[in-house]
Amino acid sequence: MELIDSHIHLDFPAFDPDRDSLLATARRAGIRHIVVPSTTRASWSRIRQLAMRFPALSVAYGIHPYFTHAHTLADCRELDRWIAHNPCVAVGEIGLDYYLKELDRAQQASLFEAQLSIARNHALPVILHARKAVEDVILRLRAHGLSRGIVHSFNGSAVQARQLIDLGFKLGFGGALTYPGATRLRALVKQLPLDTICLETDAPDQPGIAYRGERNSPMALLEVLQTVAELKDTDLETIARHTTNNTYAALNF
Repeated sequence: MELIDSHIHLDFPAFDPDRDSLLATARRAGIRHIVVPSTTRASWSRIRQLAMRFPALSVAYGIHPYFTHAHTLADCRELDRWIAHNPCVAVGEIGLDYYLKELDRAQQASLFEAQLSIARNHALPVILHARKAVEDVILRLRAHGLSRGIVHSFNGSAVQARQLIDLGFKLGFGGALTYPGATRLRALVKQLPLDTICLETDAPDQPGIAYRGERNSPMALLEVLQTVAELKDTDLETIARHTTNNTYAALNF
């Protein structure tokens, strides 16, 4: 099997003690490729250096909505210049987060709009964060004419899922899916076409049930794979093949 983790923050300090050994273990387990999206301007050079060290890594550059308070439109102009000289598979992780009330929605929207324009101008897909903000994300994607990318850690409704799929996007699922209590999310995955699903870990965050209370790991992708196979009542190889192809199709490899 060949697997892709479509979303992992491998540059985070939580991986500093054992990053090399984790990647070696993941590769032996069939995780052949890993996508590392950035979160802040300061992280761009860090993940670029990681990708230079590890050929299995691909990167995306952007400003995460959690950190828009520490950035301005000048940082987006620098992102535009950075992408022109540093190849990447997407603009990301970008989007909107309405769950955390302390985040300024107007600031988020301003930087999100600017980064969508950058993606369009560079003909790049986007890796999207849409926490309690799926409707507004969809509206902005339509306004900018974007039709390729992955909505990371999708947790919206079936109607929203269909709207995003119709726009051309894939949906990423990770550790949250492994919890039996996530009945709505699991029901959604059961009904989604296989050509719309991507696997992710979002490590070191969002651990599945097997890693509950611990640091999430690239190896947790196998737990997500197993869960999707059970929900779709099919074999691991079929899920691996489809989700890998979906990620390749969604991003700019």
